Amino acid sequence: MGEERKTKQLPFKVLKILLTPEIEDVFAIAVGIDGQLCRLDEEWNPIEEFACPFPAPIEHVIMIDDLLVATWIDRELLVARMGAIRCTEPFQNGAERGDVRKARLIQNAIQPAGVLWSHVLDAEPLGLERNEDGFIFILWNRGVYSFNSNGVEQWRAPPPEWPDLKKIPMSQESVEICVTNSSIEIWSRAGGCCRLSKDDGTLIGTGSFVLDGSLDKVKAIDSNRLLVMKDGHIYWYREGKLFCEASTSGPIQSVMYNEKLNSWYLAGWREELELMENDFRRYENQEVVVQHVQSPDGLWVITNDGMMAHSILTE
Repeated sequence: MGEERKTKQLPFKVLKILLTPEIEDVFAIAVGIDGQLCRLDEEWNPIEEFACPFPAPIEHVIMIDDLLVATWIDRELLVARMGAIRCTEPFQNGAERGDVRKARLIQNAIQPAGVLWSHVLDAEPLGLERNEDGFIFILWNRGVYSFNSNGVEQWRAPPPEWPDLKKIPMSQESVEICVTNSSIEIWSRAGGCCRLSKDDGTLIGTGSFVLDGSLDKVKAIDSNRLLVMKDGHIYWYREGKLFCEASTSGPIQSVMYNEKLNSWYLAGWREELELMENDFRRYENQEVVVQHVQSPDGLWVITNDGMMAHSILTE
């Protein structure tokens, strides 16, 4: 019989795990589906009790060195926040949801606890991505914004448009930001790509890909673009040309690039997948797979019940 797979139970159901190589004695941050945050050591153990800085789910989250930048959204209350928390200290619990409900006026707006800075958002954020020592984000019907890590605006650009796709439903909705070595790419639900200057947000050019369905995620690595559809179908483009494609059994939760093998690890609907140049591997999982994450002792898989286990993809 083979060796039993190593597992670890996290303190809550996880939205995402962020590695923190810039923070001494902290290996990762676990982000819960209800807005929980918890610092983890190299064995995936909580360093202290988790906390909820704001009583709303976290929609987008990135790390900039030791700074966690996130957006919190409560769609029922029509409340949205963006803020940054330094992760060198324990997270703090914030206000109760009832308090946020009562504080309707912007001058009384409750902010996430323990933030270095925060902003009230007047539109839904559609994407958030790191850009060198700052970040890029999109606000619905407002535009594209570049901020530095102190929360100060550097530039803004108008909402992206794809005139050639206007006849397609939801074609003007932005779904992904990709920051490359040369530009910022904004992707639309219909497969449109708008390229902006990293320096000042000026438009470089637009284009589109012929896709069957609704685009959900895009990953950009060098000349590779992995386009993931809402139904789980995958298009792998290389240097602008379709390299290969594959179908899965359902939505893809996250994508991780394996630089050594030039392949993609995919967190699928009750399955783990690896897309390679000449192969496509899949392994069933009893739970919905949320994410793959690398540690010194191998590749781990996170499922929606808050459980971590060594991934079968590298066995």
